[in-house]
Amino acid sequence: MSGQKPPRQGWIYYINPHRVVLRCKLSHTYIYDLPEPGEVECQHHSCQLKINSSRVFRGGHPHIVWTSKQFQDGSNYIDTFTLIPLTSSERNKGLPTTWPIKATSKNGLDEDSFALVHQICTVDANSFKDSNGDWLIRIGQLEKPDRGAIEERLKFFLGIHETPNEDWFVQNATPELLKKVYFNLSEDDQNRVLEELIDDMH
Repeated sequence: MSGQKPPRQGWIYYINPHRVVLRCKLSHTYIYDLPEPGEVECQHHSCQLKINSSRVFRGGHPHIVWTSKQFQDGSNYIDTFTLIPLTSSERNKGLPTTWPIKATSKNGLDEDSFALVHQICTVDANSFKDSNGDWLIRIGQLEKPDRGAIEERLKFFLGIHETPNEDWFVQNATPELLKKVYFNLSEDDQNRVLEELIDDMH
């Protein structure tokens, strides 16, 4: 659709799984609009190499745009988007790297879904364009609480650890949290902490 804006973080799309960028072994790179996965002949006028498109085909399920980047490949600039796929399947339900998202008018989902943070991937910007090269229309965008929850799961998945500050402890201190921390300590540390607490109370 001409005039549509490029995707932004938190926007949700059904990407175009048939519009892909393929490169043959001689580094000839072209955009292909394919009806189905399989072998395709390189579009370069003097090249007869075959390219297997199956590995870059993706399903038609919705994706969350997380980041966008541009990098230079020779003389050309290539736009890419990092995506988090959504699924209505409950197979991954309960994993620390998934997040349930309720279908709302704002996010445009047809049914309740799960964000599969552990399947985060990067695709060429052409996956968000139709056969005329125009940007697709987004189906919706994430609610702010969903975006924050996904960000926390992404940090967990990537092993990014932050040191909690005093405000964090004030806001999150509970007996349940204390028990979790305490029972993850070594036996020596448990005894030391108890002794220090008892001393502080006197």
